[in-house]
Amino acid sequence: MRSGYGRLWKRGVCAALSVCMAAALAPPAPAIRVYDAVSAEGSATLHAEYLTAIQGPESAIGAISRQAEGMTKEQKRNPADIGQAEMFAEEAVAAAAKRQTDNAPVIRVGAESLSDVIEKAGALRDRAAQTLADCGVSASRKVAAVATLETTAPAFTIVIDSNILDTAADKIRIRKTTAPEFSITFRPADFADELRPDPENPEPRTLSIGVETVLGECEPGTETPVPKVKITAPNGQLSAPITLSLNPGSNEPSALAVQSASGETAATRYNPASRTLDARLDSSDIYTFGKRNAYFSDLGERDKKVRTAVEALARVNVVYGYSDNTFRPEQPVTRAEFVAFVMRVLGRVNNSLKSPFEDVTEAHGCYHEIASAYYYGIIKGYDETHFCGEKSISKTQIYTILGRILEQEMGYWPPENPGAYLAGEYADAVDEWAWPEIALATREGLVIRQDTGTFDGLQTMDRGDVALIIYGLYQRLA
Repeated sequence: MRSGYGRLWKRGVCAALSVCMAAALAPPAPAIRVYDAVSAEGSATLHAEYLTAIQGPESAIGAISRQAEGMTKEQKRNPADIGQAEMFAEEAVAAAAKRQTDNAPVIRVGAESLSDVIEKAGALRDRAAQTLADCGVSASRKVAAVATLETTAPAFTIVIDSNILDTAADKIRIRKTTAPEFSITFRPADFADELRPDPENPEPRTLSIGVETVLGECEPGTETPVPKVKITAPNGQLSAPITLSLNPGSNEPSALAVQSASGETAATRYNPASRTLDARLDSSDIYTFGKRNAYFSDLGERDKKVRTAVEALARVNVVYGYSDNTFRPEQPVTRAEFVAFVMRVLGRVNNSLKSPFEDVTEAHGCYHEIASAYYYGIIKGYDETHFCGEKSISKTQIYTILGRILEQEMGYWPPENPGAYLAGEYADAVDEWAWPEIALATREGLVIRQDTGTFDGLQTMDRGDVALIIYGLYQRLA
């Protein structure tokens, strides 16, 4: 199966990893890096208590307005803070555009069954974006229309009908409202290939996802059970990730990651608006949260932001170190490593896929990530049978791919005149074919600056710097 998400990548990301890679690069001497240019986390306070008071559309708009009006002028210009405000707005829409189900064991997600709540979510989405603009927050991406269905059933099957693709729903959320609480969120468009009728067989198609609560032990000193959620996907694997949101309870969320019973750690991010641990996953398993520490012995000399990024991403299994407990942050990042980081942060690693490359065997440390990236159209090889994962990847190629992730996976809009925008940002020229993506990554604060004022697109990047920009991307995942 290939998802609609996979098709989007084919139109350009393959080229980004192919162009200029056939020859080894000889990068110029690196300039001094300016890490202050990379803003991974916002400074504005998110008032989650505003969300709990939402009773309908008007109170949702009021909450968004209060949140935005509490931001300073500097925060309203900071990409990370704008992203936080957009995330808050989406949570407000989800809190108001909701309906209680009949708690039946089957929850049907279709155009007819959800018409009322989808219409409400779409209208609220537009009002939310306008409210942010009226308060001086210029949205950099589309605010999603999140339609929410609430249930108290301890076990249920989500049946997604093909006609949901014809509606205005950006995301669907199924929220269990009894303890232990959790929610499942997904984008119907991600499953377009599975749901669209075959031209030779016009019969409607469906996709079913099983969800079951498995009670765990109670948190120490409380009567609140730690949530365990069993996900059952068709044939054990979904073609695109869904988001499982768990309440961390009294635990410190920065030390937690959602893990499966089979020992896999999902790409987990703490959502300060909903105060949940949001994990992107696509495989059948039982999931819960647990503490996972990450420490590397050779990060002491690097900037504090780099250390924070590496350790945070290592806790959620996005980046990895070596057997001697080092990360080797000054080592140039390779094609294989970069692909692995990107696929893990997106939650797109399908362990059932096979690599087409002779030099990527099952013994390769990034086998599943490379196989998944190829299958979903994210990368190509040097030729039909070789990937050459040990070779370095240039700065231009890295930021082109990140820009496309921002636009196609996360709904960000590139600057209207990217060439002129880049000319005002850098003293040297940026490859014209990469203008839209690099302009977008620059505007969103993901580009590590050089003290020379240049972009230096032919340079390679080291593992520490790449971890920092991947962390910035990770913080914006919704």
